[in-house]
Amino acid sequence: MNNGHKNKRKEPSPRTEPECNMQHMELPKGIFLAPMVRGSELAFRMLARRCGNACLCYSPMLRDHDVISVAASLEQFLSDDFELKIDGAGRACSIEESAHLMLRDAHRSDTANLMVQLCGSCPVKLAQATTAVLDIYSSNNGILPSGVDLNLGCPQECAAKDGFGAFLAENDASTAIECIASMKNAIDNYPRYKKTIGNKPRLSAKIRLLGSGVDGTIEFIRKLQTAGVAFVVVHCRRRTDKHDGNADWDSGGKIVAAFPSGFIILNGGISDYNDAMQVMERTKCHAVMAATGYLRNHRRYVAPSKTTPSLEPQHVAMEYLELAESFPPPSYLYIQKHMRWIFRDILQPENDPSFDRLDYSAWRVRLLTFLESRNLRSTEQFRLFVALYVQLSECEPPKSIRDLVKDVSFGSVKKAGKRKRGAG
Repeated sequence: MNNGHKNKRKEPSPRTEPECNMQHMELPKGIFLAPMVRGSELAFRMLARRCGNACLCYSPMLRDHDVISVAASLEQFLSDDFELKIDGAGRACSIEESAHLMLRDAHRSDTANLMVQLCGSCPVKLAQATTAVLDIYSSNNGILPSGVDLNLGCPQECAAKDGFGAFLAENDASTAIECIASMKNAIDNYPRYKKTIGNKPRLSAKIRLLGSGVDGTIEFIRKLQTAGVAFVVVHCRRRTDKHDGNADWDSGGKIVAAFPSGFIILNGGISDYNDAMQVMERTKCHAVMAATGYLRNHRRYVAPSKTTPSLEPQHVAMEYLELAESFPPPSYLYIQKHMRWIFRDILQPENDPSFDRLDYSAWRVRLLTFLESRNLRSTEQFRLFVALYVQLSECEPPKSIRDLVKDVSFGSVKKAGKRKRGAG
């Protein structure tokens, strides 16, 4: 993996296509993997399903205008010469990154269980982007995604600046409803259903508790329902909370009770399997959605048993890296993000008075600084990083890197990157 990443697209094999089922598959009941920027890419979705008990996964958020631009330049992005480039500050062109996510970071078995999340505030553009998503995934993988989602819950500055996410829901609810209606119309009138394998994609929306309270949130969801959503994910915090504080499950339970069974999914601070089961029992919601808990340790969402695999970070990291090898992410930035989350509690502990972030003689600080740098670019280097962590922490090594632990060093990890770039 260089500054960008090349990954040849595999053309679907010729076949006779049966007609599409115009009905929705039953919505899975359990734990959903949330949409996460540079966090819910194909490799991690595969990991969440195989080793983390996820029954439905969301793509990273895609901007409507980026998707439209990709659709307008498909030949360019399908070319073997296309490579996602990362500049010296760790930035990528958002159109190119969206192209990689839809065209290269995709797999037939994943698409059937994938909700593609869009953001935007223009009904016309969101309808065009919805059609483009269905075209791109069905053409590339021969199958339609499980559905398309509209982000109406993002509380970040980018959403405030561009007027989407939670800011659109709170400041211009009528336009948000128009956006949903236009996306539903795009799905209902998609012309290629009968030539595509799969069921009719469903439409969903992801929101937060509104500042107007539970009653105001319920009223907004009813309008979303009328406009055509099949289900709504409610993050049980308000926009101003962002990700701080406890989720308001009492409000979540009231919202669940106001709608038909299977319509409301709840989200917010669900850190493991027990949390998920307790929230589902307490609120009677159909399913729950989790985000950062998966980033920290996907294994925490598996039902406890006597044969539960090790939850130690070096084992968790290697499970991800093995899938990142098979399904290369768009760039090293995705792998770096996952490694930072997996090792976060060890390398950057929040409640350890002995930890000094400025003490560069401490192995944890040196390793964290190394991980945060741009020295690590390839999957091989990240494997060596895990081996270096095992060596310095004197913990049990995963079998797959046991032979690397003895001789690994900061220098050898850097050299591995030079060899990789030289070979490319």
